[in-house]
Amino acid sequence: MSRSPDILDISLPISPGMPVWPGDPRPELKPVASLPRDGVQISRLILSTHTGTHLDAPRHFIEGGRTVDQLDLAALLGPCRVIEITSSVPSITSEVLRTFNLASHSRVLLKTANSRQPVSQTFTPDFIALDPSAADYLCERRVQLVGIDGPSVDAWTATDFPCHRRLLGAEILILENLVLRHVKPGTYELIAVPLNLVGADGCPVRALLLPPNLAPTDA
Repeated sequence: MSRSPDILDISLPISPGMPVWPGDPRPELKPVASLPRDGVQISRLILSTHTGTHLDAPRHFIEGGRTVDQLDLAALLGPCRVIEITSSVPSITSEVLRTFNLASHSRVLLKTANSRQPVSQTFTPDFIALDPSAADYLCERRVQLVGIDGPSVDAWTATDFPCHRRLLGAEILILENLVLRHVKPGTYELIAVPLNLVGADGCPVRALLLPPNLAPTDA
C-alpha cells in the first residue's frame, strides 16, 4: 500500500489466501532461516508466474515469443489511459472500445464492472473480459499495452484463448488482475516492472499509477 496519496497502488496483495487461477499453486512464503536461530531471517517464495497482478509476456501463448527478460520495458513505463466501461456487459467488444477513440501506440487500462464486485478470497469465473473483436481493435490501434481489472483478458469460457493469442502475437503486453476500484478514468503515468526472470512467460508486478505532474523527468 502506498503512503503517498498521489501514488496509486493498483496491485493485489500476494498472500496464501488470495484467489488464484484454478490449477495454479497458492503463494507460499516459508522461512528457511530465523532471527532467533540463525540471526537472520530468510524466506522461500513459491508462486506462479501469473499470481495476482501480473504481466503476460508473448511466450505465455506464442511459440518462440519473447520472455520477460527479453521485453522492452519502455512499454511498461509511461503515460497510460484508464477508461471505465460502466455497462455490465458480459464481454467488451470492439464497438465499446471504439467509442473511446484510443490513440495509436497507447497504454490502455480497462476498468469494468469487475471493479464493483466484492473482494473475494476464492476464484470466480464470471468476470468481464475481452471479446475477440476488441483484441482485433487493439491490434489495429497498435497499442503498446492493455491491462484489465480481471484475472484474464479472455473469458473463462474461451476455448483457445483468442484474445491472448492475438494481443501477444502482435507484441502487445498484457497486465491482468489490476486493482482499479478507486481509480478514476483519466491519464496517468504507469509503472509496472517485472523481475528480470530469464525465460519466464510472465511475472507478478507492483503496478503503480502516478498523476502526470509527478512523472519522473530528466534533470
